[in-house]
Amino acid sequence: MVEFEKYKWPILTVVIIIVVLMVMIAVGFAIGILSEDPDGLERVLINARGEEWLESLPSPWEPILGWIESDYVAGIVGVFLSIILMCVVFYAIIYLKKK
Repeated sequence: MVEFEKYKWPILTVVIIIVVLMVMIAVGFAIGILSEDPDGLERVLINARGEEWLESLPSPWEPILGWIESDYVAGIVGVFLSIILMCVVFYAIIYLKKK
């Protein structure tokens, strides 16, 4: 049987990080929906190279995640990938501490 007290802080840390990521994604979508103006980095790129260049800029994630059409689905996939990555990292830390 697994002792909960032994893993209480790593589990609590993972839960806190997941909640923070979800809040960040929700705020990011709200800001993106509320503002149609380009942010600072987009404005610099538009001033330097023109708006046409920025619109034709390919995403490095297109070959892997090109099937995602909705920003909300992309956010959910990102949260799940982050959760998986954090679980792997915490498992590796716990595994290496035991050795």
